[in-house]
Amino acid sequence: MKILVVDDFYENRLLLDKLLSKMQHEVILVENGEQAVKSLASVNPDLILMDIMMPVMDGLEAIKAIRQLTQDKWVPIFVLSALADDQNVLDGLQAGADDYLQKPFNRAILAAKLGSVQRVIDMQNLIIADTQLLKAYRDENEAEQQFLQSIFERLIKQSDLKDDHLQFWLLPAKLFSGDLICARRVSKQQIYFMLADSTGHGLAAALPTVIVNQAFQAMTKKGLAVPIIVREINRLVHSQMPTGRFVALVLGMIDGEKKSVELWNGGLPDVYVLDGEGNPAHTFRSSHPSAGVLDNRQFDDTCEIWHWREACELFMYSDGLTDAQDPDGDLFGQERVLQILRTAPPGAEVAAIQQALEAHMLNREAQDDISCMAIRCR
Repeated sequence: MKILVVDDFYENRLLLDKLLSKMQHEVILVENGEQAVKSLASVNPDLILMDIMMPVMDGLEAIKAIRQLTQDKWVPIFVLSALADDQNVLDGLQAGADDYLQKPFNRAILAAKLGSVQRVIDMQNLIIADTQLLKAYRDENEAEQQFLQSIFERLIKQSDLKDDHLQFWLLPAKLFSGDLICARRVSKQQIYFMLADSTGHGLAAALPTVIVNQAFQAMTKKGLAVPIIVREINRLVHSQMPTGRFVALVLGMIDGEKKSVELWNGGLPDVYVLDGEGNPAHTFRSSHPSAGVLDNRQFDDTCEIWHWREACELFMYSDGLTDAQDPDGDLFGQERVLQILRTAPPGAEVAAIQQALEAHMLNREAQDDISCMAIRCR
């Protein structure tokens, strides 16, 4: 060990130097507390042996100063005391010392105490090394996560979500989201839309959304029918994802010329058509299992078609919204969603939901991805 000896008596310093050197320790000698404090950074000792009564700066002041300077690393300090100096020992321990050595020094006791300190230092060094390894792993992991996130952002673009008739909000529970919102307007009257919720959280849940998004983008660009699109998404998820990985899905198209909504709902909460008062004029319930559950032969691509007479809003969301908890564990719930939709101004439903949910959660982290979307139908 590297041991810093602080004593104003030359004979004490010389004796400790000899004893400690014979035990194969590196010894640094200083004459008072001020020198000890000034040399602390350059010496970086493993142990400090500190006398109390010294000129310039006594041991008590030095101990307090050293403790302020070594908050990130434990440096043991032993008080050096004569047999009758119990008060010095007590004052030293209260100032921040860890143990004491009595003068005249007993070689066996000195060796035993140094051995005890060495074991603690070895343990501390092991903890520091493990901490550094964990930090390096964490830094590397964060760099990889950021790299993957940049790739996902390129694969899943939301540029098509900039539409005057569209509102949306997506709150990931982790860095990667298992929820996905997509929309593509193919004409002034027609807009495709999709809200997806992949099983799980984080990266594992986000991977299927890449498959779903790419299929949606490619097939809506060609203007294919909703049943064809949803069937292909189901085939891709079923064939390319491991067993147990599914995607709850709402996919459809709004046609302003026909005044119709064509919609397929597999595994997501009810989708509401809201009238001018914010009340549900129609409800698209989930009538299919999530995409990826059934193979192509068993899969049912039947969509529900509904026609409106007056302008309305189509509102959809993932179950992360209703399952969000407040600090007491109470769920946000479906009834609260409906209540907010009834009181929100037309065209501001998503903003009202977001505001109410943030007040409900009170800065708690979301346990599941949360997403919702509203589309004006006119």
